[in-house]
Amino acid sequence: MKLLILCNDRLALPALSQLLQQGKVAGVGMPARESEVQQVVKMMCLQHHTPLRLFTKASFKEELDSWLSAEEPDAVLVKTFPWKITAAALNRPRFGFINFHYAPLPAYRGANPLFWMIRDGAAATGVTVHRMTDEYDEGPVLLQSSLPIAPDATFGMIVAGLGFHGAQLADTLVRALPAGNIKESAQDSSLAKWYRRPGPQELWIDWKHMDAPAVKRLINACNPWNKGAPARLNGWTLGLSYATVLPSGNGQAAVPGTIICIEEEKGLQIACKDNTILRADVIYTEEGFLPGFVLAGWGIRPGMQFS
Repeated sequence: MKLLILCNDRLALPALSQLLQQGKVAGVGMPARESEVQQVVKMMCLQHHTPLRLFTKASFKEELDSWLSAEEPDAVLVKTFPWKITAAALNRPRFGFINFHYAPLPAYRGANPLFWMIRDGAAATGVTVHRMTDEYDEGPVLLQSSLPIAPDATFGMIVAGLGFHGAQLADTLVRALPAGNIKESAQDSSLAKWYRRPGPQELWIDWKHMDAPAVKRLINACNPWNKGAPARLNGWTLGLSYATVLPSGNGQAAVPGTIICIEEEKGLQIACKDNTILRADVIYTEEGFLPGFVLAGWGIRPGMQFS
């Protein structure tokens, strides 16, 4: 198998490292914009003497055609690449373009379904490997895996797990595909739902309408990429980065968003909807990531309310 890989995110790194070590990758392509992931991929490609090609969106179609003509790959593996690929290009490699979608298909299509899965309390996520068509996240499924979403798992923790699941499936794919040992299955479009990237307002904690478990899920869904879920206290914006749901209140209901305790031993405790309590274990401020109770030293007291 002679492979080309299109990627754009750290989700691709475990599989890319594995395939480079196996000598199966003839080239790697990425968008030309600078990023930490691009720097890591550059070093990996240099180490394994594999060319890295940086594409611009304006000329991507022509540059991709040139790349395919020069390399004549058996397959192109696509891992979180942001730009659409034409139907003509998709049919050029012997085994086509094969996408690694880091969520179950067809139920979770879209650019960032993992945020919504964590926020909404889905029990599991996974990786879907499918043959690409000229429509996003469609095409027959080749392989799938499942990964439970633990209650305390953050977005970053799950991304790490999905990356290694992707590496395992990539290994299975490159072994089984040439031998014809993979059975394709069509996606049931009636089960499909599209998940867009969350907008800024969807990241804020809504104390009035969210109980403590819902707030914790939102915090986990925003950690680390957004430094946690934003909340405003006395005109000061904080990020709640890690939290624990405590046993329900003692019958003394407080307005949701009210600080009911802030001390080193018990932490920063906040009332939520339905008399539930959240302890903000880690917060983000411009001064850094800090234990929640540290805010007491900055004048924050019980009775103050997050807006």
